[in-house]
Amino acid sequence: MAKRRAPTRKKPAARKAKAAQAAPKRRRKQGAAFLGLLEEMTIDEVRAFKPEVAVLPLGSTEPHGPHLPYGTDTWQVTRLARLGVQRANERGARAILYPALPITNNANVRAFPFACRMGVRTLIQVIIDIAKQAWEDGVRKLVLVNGHGGNPGAIFGALREISGMDDMPFVCEAGHLKPEGFVSPIEHPSDHAGESETSRMMWIRPDLVRTSKLRNNPISELRIPALAMANFVRPWHLYIPQSAGGETRKASPKKGKIVIEAEAGALAELLVQLTHAKLDATFPYKL
Repeated sequence: MAKRRAPTRKKPAARKAKAAQAAPKRRRKQGAAFLGLLEEMTIDEVRAFKPEVAVLPLGSTEPHGPHLPYGTDTWQVTRLARLGVQRANERGARAILYPALPITNNANVRAFPFACRMGVRTLIQVIIDIAKQAWEDGVRKLVLVNGHGGNPGAIFGALREISGMDDMPFVCEAGHLKPEGFVSPIEHPSDHAGESETSRMMWIRPDLVRTSKLRNNPISELRIPALAMANFVRPWHLYIPQSAGGETRKASPKKGKIVIEAEAGALAELLVQLTHAKLDATFPYKL
């Protein structure tokens, strides 16, 4: 007579895996990821929220060397602004976050392919138009969060224009605020696609960082050293021929997280204070 085979016992790990497959998937709660994220809010939610401050991130779409994607600036500034607005609103602020502008100024990067750009005057007018729309929607304070080194000239030009206009909000740029006493973990600062930006992207989108291509990318020296203290527009293809400059091998997600969270905390503090500040004839001074 044939022996009956004893039933095989399933291993605990196998039982858990089967149970996990059978369990219903958890659905994300309906609605915006957080209060103030305009692109995920409905019109009823926006009206009920009654924002006091608007936040506009400015990114860029341009080359960032062989190791980072074209959208690096936009990814970074979007994460920074989202963290800052979310933290501020959790503390009682009423800040609403606009979607980031992914195409801005890149005239000096045009030697590289697909360095997406608009004219300086165009960007100035875009900022003015958005500020005007914010005023018309009842917002009296607008914070620009810049994430691209080619934008400050146009931003300052827009601020000058707005300061001479009536019926416009108070506008400031606050893209790189830091808490008092903050010590950066970045060992090799550079202007573009170096250790800092690489660290940020390693934390934000590690899947987009080509770690096999990390290296010390060359930065060209000036023929006249005194020009380092002068203002001029650097042709990017001559300044950083690889479209990235500086050491990247010391980058890490931990460093990126430290820097972005510090900046987000400082931004959140500003947004909280702006929310509760009265906009009158002497703002922003104590008179």
